Amino acid sequence: MEISCLSLSSPDEWPHARQQCSDFLRRYSSKRLTREGYQRLASLSYDELMQPGTSIIAATVRSDVGRIPVGICYAADYGEGACMIAVHPLYRNRHIGSSLIRSQLSRLGRLRCKVAADHSASLQMCFHAGLQAIALEQGPTGKPTLIMSGTLPLNQYQSSSAPNADSIQEGDLLCQNPS
Repeated sequence: MEISCLSLSSPDEWPHARQQCSDFLRRYSSKRLTREGYQRLASLSYDELMQPGTSIIAATVRSDVGRIPVGICYAADYGEGACMIAVHPLYRNRHIGSSLIRSQLSRLGRLRCKVAADHSASLQMCFHAGLQAIALEQGPTGKPTLIMSGTLPLNQYQSSSAPNADSIQEGDLLCQNPS
């Protein structure tokens, strides 16, 4: 498995990539993600994707047709605008979701997300990734929702530059958009 940031060779690739990400999140989220999050991703422009605090990270595996996604994590405005994660059912319970969150946290330096208090699998994923519950509020469906947050010390925060070609190892983040 490899975890890497979505990187596009040109802005023209974004509409297709955005649709693929949206379809994956919708298909494998078990209907637990908010309409607002989907709308935020659906209307996300290429320029907005390149803004600090916005990132899409995918976990992929090799297949006979190339690399295929098994998990996706989208964050906008450091998770304040949207934070959505989905993992393919065949790959759940392997800490892929936690790895995606840790990668986002490493990439962005801080991350915040909202999780329904009755969704124990998502809460466990967030806690395992190192996020902490900092507040409780009423969610969009009226359910109690925990605000999960994490911050990296400055010395652990990754710079926006991608590693050079000689140092790339499987599993390294290959993000190219600025943070």
